[in-house]
Amino acid sequence: MNREPIGLYIFRYVMGFALLVFMAMLYWSSLLIENDVKGVKQDISQLRTEVERIRIDVLKAMANAPIRNALPQDSSTVSPAVPANPLALAEGKNLLEKDPFYEKTLPQLLGDNFHPSGTYRDSTYGKPENLHPFSGFANVRDIVDRCNIAVAKMRFGIYETMTPYAAERLEERTNPETQLPEFWIFLRNDLFWEPLEQRFFSESIGLSSHFLKKHPVTAHDFKLYWDAIMNPYVSETGAVSARTYYADIDSIEVIDDYTFVVRWKGKDALQADGTTKKMIKYSARQLTGGMRPLASFLYTYFADGTKILEDDQDPDAYRKSSVWAQNFAQHWAKNIVPSCGPWKFDEMTDQRVVLKKNENFFEPLSPLIKTYELTHRPSADASWQEFKAGNVTATVLQPEKITEWENFKNSPMYAKQKSDHFGIDQLNYLNRGYSYVAWNQNKPYFNSRKVRQALTMAIDRKRIISQNLNNLAVEIHGTFFINSLETDRSIQPLPYDPQAARKLLEEEGWSDSDGDGILDKEINGKKVPFSFKLMYYVKNPVTKSTVEYIATTLKEIGVDCQPDGVDVADLSSKIDDKSFDSYLLAWSLGTPPEDPRQLWYSSYAKVKGSSNTVGFANPEADQIINQLDFEYNMERRLQLYHRFDNIIHEEQPYTFLYTPKIIMLYRETLQNVFIPSKRQDLVPGATVNEPDSSIFWLKERN
Repeated sequence: MNREPIGLYIFRYVMGFALLVFMAMLYWSSLLIENDVKGVKQDISQLRTEVERIRIDVLKAMANAPIRNALPQDSSTVSPAVPANPLALAEGKNLLEKDPFYEKTLPQLLGDNFHPSGTYRDSTYGKPENLHPFSGFANVRDIVDRCNIAVAKMRFGIYETMTPYAAERLEERTNPETQLPEFWIFLRNDLFWEPLEQRFFSESIGLSSHFLKKHPVTAHDFKLYWDAIMNPYVSETGAVSARTYYADIDSIEVIDDYTFVVRWKGKDALQADGTTKKMIKYSARQLTGGMRPLASFLYTYFADGTKILEDDQDPDAYRKSSVWAQNFAQHWAKNIVPSCGPWKFDEMTDQRVVLKKNENFFEPLSPLIKTYELTHRPSADASWQEFKAGNVTATVLQPEKITEWENFKNSPMYAKQKSDHFGIDQLNYLNRGYSYVAWNQNKPYFNSRKVRQALTMAIDRKRIISQNLNNLAVEIHGTFFINSLETDRSIQPLPYDPQAARKLLEEEGWSDSDGDGILDKEINGKKVPFSFKLMYYVKNPVTKSTVEYIATTLKEIGVDCQPDGVDVADLSSKIDDKSFDSYLLAWSLGTPPEDPRQLWYSSYAKVKGSSNTVGFANPEADQIINQLDFEYNMERRLQLYHRFDNIIHEEQPYTFLYTPKIIMLYRETLQNVFIPSKRQDLVPGATVNEPDSSIFWLKERN
């Protein structure tokens, strides 16, 4: 064997070491270059933001500067150098259009001498625990929303439109770095949080003077709204539900007190031609317009005026802090509503909540009534008696009260009311919502599709509608509003068929092995009887009778269903932590576009407080939800909706019961009560099929 010279070994070693050093230096230099590039990008981004701030400051200075005529001797000639509204110079497309209904039609309906007056008296049974801004209860949300304001509002009666509200402009621009749309919001500068009053609080809470003065509504308030929603330690139902929609915001940047930018995450979306394209969600525009302010002057402070977070300079401080989230959940002001909208919080007692017209609100015709009063009653019957007595302005006629209503119309009491011009009018429409029985798929009884189908087929929904609801409802098959385009109208609800239901249960291994009349099954080596609790709100008589019927009819197929009436607090707690077997409730549906993510996306199946209460998870359903996020073509959107509708129908995560028919009864003093879609003469192109209480007003009795 020939040996190589020692010099060659040394040469190879030196060259190898040199190559290693060279590669290390190359890698190090690439890191430096990458860091430099990142730094340059950050500097460019910061410079771009600073330039935009300067531009906005210039526009504001121009807005405040006097406009001089080029030829002062000739009043017909005005210099065009400075526009009447300098914001018109802003870049990008303004997504907000003026609403002709509010500008022309409504003033014509009201007349020249109209002045808001009167008290709208409402009633509900049960008292809310608090008025937390992210409460999950509809009555509380209504109160909070009346006192608040969104970036934009929907044009009257027309879904998927936007008109100015808190924002004068909502511009869609193209981000030069990502080439994705981003939204620049230019807020009004005449919106204020009304001062708090010491009388709102107990003597144990001494308010700092900080809370006793007005505070402007700023971009920081809108950012805090998003920060609170996205804080993982904020577990209030309203925040968790909203997180479903706003989780895809990439960032919110505050430019100045009245300007902020909302940037949504871009995702690779499959196109019709098979390619992918980076896009933002279809609903991003509407969701941006729907953002509301959260009062930073209040919810970031203790009552003595000190900050909850001593150091909150980090832009993400409120989105990450568990300390702030804990204080927010039990905030010392959770029984009042900070007010910047049409209505102003006035009081909350054990008996009622009172709101007053906010005289400082920039829209003088919003609201059209002076006072709103919501009284808490111990039962639905008590609320009904208050309406008959004339102490409630409007009510929804409950099915069990139809006979009583017919008798009341023929009573001396009502004859006297009519003679006093205090009679009752009626408006009929379909409620945008539905009632359902939820089956917790984390329980061994309900984790099978066939079992859930069997339970639905064992319940006669038509009988519930006729027997318990006096036919004031329509049978449904799925999760979308029955009259919407998103509903596949070719789908028929599963038939009432107890024998077929029993057969499906047998196919899944449920049988009466011990002859006690209750089906059972071996699960994990242990015999388990088909016995569960059906939870419901104990003070609702219609719900109670429906649950009792369901328990009776399920017993006929060998299933032991035990009615479990609970109060609001227990109902909410068990649903939030998913510790229930099943429950009967109703959903109120949002405005189009329909978004099934909140109820049905699998990522929320295990999340405490999420609206996916039953733990539903289906890969194809997830895929469709993701596709809907980025599908802008209406025809393809409807195809996706209809397929999703079929999946839910097949899976039966709920037994869908009915959509209620609403009979709205209201005193004849209440005006402007109409369905927009049926008044095309007033609202051309209207698509909304329910009355809008924001335009109600009260006529004085003669």
